[in-house]
Amino acid sequence: MTYSDIVLPNMGFGMEEGQLLAWLKKPGDPVRKGESVAEVESDKATVELEAVVDGILDAILIPANQMVPVGTVLARIRSADEAATISSAPPANAVAASSPQPTADERSQRISPVAQRLAREHGVDLASVLGSGTNGRITQDDVQAIIERSTSKPQAAPAVRKLARDNGLDLSTISGKGQLGRIRREDVEALLKSEPIPSTEVGYSPPFAIVRQIEKVDVEGRHEIPISHMRQTIAKRLSQSANESPHFYTTAELDFTDAIVALPEGIGVNTLIVYLTIKTLLNQPQLNATFENGHLYHYDHVHLAVAVAINDGLMTPVLRRADDYSLSGLANLSRDLIERTRLGKLKPDEMSGGTFTVSNLGIVKQIDRFTAIINPPQVAILAVGAAKPRPVVMNGGLHIRTTAYLTLSADHRIIDGMVAARFLEAFDAEIHQFERTLR
Repeated sequence: MTYSDIVLPNMGFGMEEGQLLAWLKKPGDPVRKGESVAEVESDKATVELEAVVDGILDAILIPANQMVPVGTVLARIRSADEAATISSAPPANAVAASSPQPTADERSQRISPVAQRLAREHGVDLASVLGSGTNGRITQDDVQAIIERSTSKPQAAPAVRKLARDNGLDLSTISGKGQLGRIRREDVEALLKSEPIPSTEVGYSPPFAIVRQIEKVDVEGRHEIPISHMRQTIAKRLSQSANESPHFYTTAELDFTDAIVALPEGIGVNTLIVYLTIKTLLNQPQLNATFENGHLYHYDHVHLAVAVAINDGLMTPVLRRADDYSLSGLANLSRDLIERTRLGKLKPDEMSGGTFTVSNLGIVKQIDRFTAIINPPQVAILAVGAAKPRPVVMNGGLHIRTTAYLTLSADHRIIDGMVAARFLEAFDAEIHQFERTLR
């Protein structure tokens, strides 16, 4: 009998645990490889876990609304070939099978096995539960709702709890608009936007309590601001990178005038930068690399990480096998990836595994140049400033051209100065090759 495990993946930035939000399939359901079967959330994003093979969801080992460590086996998929020849009964190691056998009253109702287990564990009378499933079937969510109402503990994902904590909000005072009264990010953000000014009138009672985490003030006018978990993680990783990787920097001013003119309609400078970076890495493979635990790895494909600013931090989602895409394909891919990053809808394999990173601050026209810290375990990162008109000497005359400063940060343990210089030289050559190709 062949099984494939569905595990909680490491979604990057030092993630140690996550919350299993919901199962999108139930035991016995057929699943196809790549089909979404569950939703999980870390402090950075909500992602959908996908089936790794075709088959039957044989057993759910971890119920929804649980915090679990990275690497935990959440469920098992039985091979589709074997599923037709064996009983549909769940195996003995399934969560439902590990509980005592249901009573006669429970068998007489349409009740899911997980709902039965939860009801027994928490003393819920199933006769009083109104099922919301098909044909009145009592589901795990129905029982969980009864439990939550009896415990009065606010239900919210880790990222939502963090947002409330960072802004000094008491979750117990917030009315959740999500399924079964779950508090969503939108509920907290709406509360922050509409925070009332308390009245001084006697008897005034605000519709909710605002509890601000104002720390002890030891200097006039100074207040300590809580640091979010995401920001703490970023600080830890970048400090590690700066301390362990001896950075050195090379900068070049490159002329993009004709390349920008040659761009097809609807494709911007950011996509052009991504496209040219990929082309350059294919010709300079020493920088398309990672250095992990003393071992250096080069890659046949470019898995390009792109720095994306979000509300309370920074993420570097990965364009996997980016070298397989055309210019227009990259435009669509990167646009979709950036949008889902800001919505917190990335897939697990899009949150790690990058081999090189591009950080483009060119959207802020005042930023001529900057340096970036390497995203470990990568060995280099490219920082791109604003592309704008600047005076350039050409053929003995002064001309106004659209240029941008590119600064390469490299790990000097792996990359020598000339290799870094050759990368920027090769990038310039790719610009001119792009101009010739589209003329």
